[in-house]
Amino acid sequence: MGWRGRLVSRIRTPLGIALLFAAGSMAWIAISGHVALAFANSLASIAKAELLKGGLYVFVTASLLYGALRSWQRAQHRHEAAVEASEARLNRVLTGSNDGWWELDLERDSLYCSPRWWSMLGYAPHKEPVPPAFMFGLLAAGEAQTLQTLLDAARSGQEPGSRLLHLRHHDHHFVPVLTRFAATRDADGKVRLISGTSTDMTLNEATQRRLYQAAAVFDTTREGIVVTDRDARIIMVNRAFTEISGYSEDEVLGQKPSILNSGRHDETFYAGMWQSVLATGYWRGEIWNRRRNGEIYPEFLSISAVRDEAGEIINYVGVFADVSEMKDSERKLDYLAHHDALTRLPNRLLLLSHLEQAIRGAQRDRCSMAVLMLDLDRFKDINDSYGHIAGDELLTQVADCLRERLRDTDTIARMGGDEFFIVLERLAHGEDAGQVAREVIEWLDQQWVLSNGARVRVSSSIGISVYPDHGETTTELLQHADAAMYLAKQEGGGCFRFFSEHLTRAARERIELENRLHQGIARRELCAFFQPQVDVATGRLVGAEALVRWIDPDYGIVPPDRFIPAAERSGLINDIGRLMLEEACRIGKRWLDAGHPPLLLAVNVAPRQFLHSDVHAMVAEVLAETGYPPEYLELELTESALMARGDEAVAALHGLRALGVRLAIDDFGTGYSSLAYLKHFPLDVLKIDRSFIRDIPAQVDDMAIAAAIISMGHTLGFKVLAEGVETEEQRAFLERHGCDIYQGYLKSKPVPPEEFERLF
Repeated sequence: MGWRGRLVSRIRTPLGIALLFAAGSMAWIAISGHVALAFANSLASIAKAELLKGGLYVFVTASLLYGALRSWQRAQHRHEAAVEASEARLNRVLTGSNDGWWELDLERDSLYCSPRWWSMLGYAPHKEPVPPAFMFGLLAAGEAQTLQTLLDAARSGQEPGSRLLHLRHHDHHFVPVLTRFAATRDADGKVRLISGTSTDMTLNEATQRRLYQAAAVFDTTREGIVVTDRDARIIMVNRAFTEISGYSEDEVLGQKPSILNSGRHDETFYAGMWQSVLATGYWRGEIWNRRRNGEIYPEFLSISAVRDEAGEIINYVGVFADVSEMKDSERKLDYLAHHDALTRLPNRLLLLSHLEQAIRGAQRDRCSMAVLMLDLDRFKDINDSYGHIAGDELLTQVADCLRERLRDTDTIARMGGDEFFIVLERLAHGEDAGQVAREVIEWLDQQWVLSNGARVRVSSSIGISVYPDHGETTTELLQHADAAMYLAKQEGGGCFRFFSEHLTRAARERIELENRLHQGIARRELCAFFQPQVDVATGRLVGAEALVRWIDPDYGIVPPDRFIPAAERSGLINDIGRLMLEEACRIGKRWLDAGHPPLLLAVNVAPRQFLHSDVHAMVAEVLAETGYPPEYLELELTESALMARGDEAVAALHGLRALGVRLAIDDFGTGYSSLAYLKHFPLDVLKIDRSFIRDIPAQVDDMAIAAAIISMGHTLGFKVLAEGVETEEQRAFLERHGCDIYQGYLKSKPVPPEEFERLF
């Protein structure tokens, strides 16, 4: 067999066929499809016809294999060059745009970063991937969770977008980096890669310089500046803020500006302020805030909202100035414009303003008010003898005396020289001004010691005009007070005169009455009468009210409605209240010791006594001194006294209840009780005022009111007592509506204790 036969036989073997198939495949890769097909057909023909010699076939086969290999190498080189060129181009683009790029391989858990990314942070480029934890380690505090959230969002298929992160530079400062994210998915849609770009947001040198200048202004300005985030939590303050508020930066960071609230503004004020900020972007105005040491101060505040490019609020900036000094200056100027420089009392301008207000108040409240004009007697002699400096010193001492002793609601003014005016507001009676005038004369009738060692004595003359009897305008009242003052001067000074002689006499009578009342209390001319309190349903005697009576040895019985107002004005009502409590407890103890059945004794506590004295201590002392059982004592208080003390009244009543005594509210319906308060008062008895009982059954309205009070009292858990019951019809009405107790002339008028004992 020749070489051709041997070749053909070899080709026909499985190995030969495989070699031919491989050679044909390589040729297919190296040359076009048609040439490969022709070559394959030729081989097939040669195999069948034994066309070529073995050496030729081997040469052709080797040549084809070599050509295919060279073609593959050239293609690979072209691909690598294209990739390198593309990567170089991408790096040039990213470098020119100040961006670095990175790629996170989720399957390999590796992170590759571009050279620009590394140089942006001051590191030498890493050619090999690094663990993702490396980037997490560079993040500023609190931002690791932010990045993790963004990566988790990318893994789940969401579009995380971009976020500003802060990465630690090689020299340890933080670089603000705007990082953008994108996810790459495989054919199955699963995220395999997360890649992104990072942009260095560090400002250029000029911008940094401007920022430095802005920071210098921020830190050195005398106005306080506070910056908050969108949730109104403080993220930045300047030095002036800490100096004005007293809070350090560490103490307020993360807090809300409400820590500065003074308490002077209500919720409506702050709601309006923030509504303006949200609607218009700013608010400015005056506000009171509180320093760290508790001091409240005024400031002028401007609040502005800062929005991002999308229009969303990202910060609030508040700028404020402490205007305490400006307010003080304004007050000083206003003070000088309206006050006498020597005595610091109001001058004519302020006097006219206060007098005008006092007249309007008297018109509104339908009460009286008065103007007193005071002139020092023989003041000219002091000036001439000791000089004007000594005279000015005396005027200052007189002004201080008047300021200290008169009410805060009274206006004292100096018109010039030795003339003073006093405006007395809200007088129950016009003649009450005479009592004040008499006291003023007594206060000033003393020996005054001057700084030069001189001792001088002056008297004063006072003229009084009363609204509306002596005038209805400021001019009339001032003129008439001046005229009355000259009348007092003509009578020798050291006295007062009303513009009307009638009022002068009335004032003298009232002063005389108060003097006699002082003596009556000292001589124990005031005593207790008792009026029985009766069970409405059974008619059984259950208690008595102790009522004060004054038996004057010269004038006989003085009606309470005459001397009680004088006692309240002069402060003697406290002495009378204690006297009556002692009398009631002493007599009640005597009745118990005599074997009489125990009765509940009611004693009135005057409003002034409840408001301005320690009632608890006084009651405890009297009970201890007399030995009267506290469970048989009932204290009656008025609505006005309870309402005036508000929340303090509740505590005071609980203190009295702790002593074991009972408590009643007197004259119910005539005051201004708040039911919200009333339900919290620890009371036992509610007394219906006699004005609602007097016209029963003639007045339907009074019947309805009385029935309503009875029902309400029972609802609140009180016993209900009706005062002023004088007829059987009234008692029957009260019985039908469930009233518990009554007192009045139907049973008995108030009687002395000896006569009351017969009722037992």
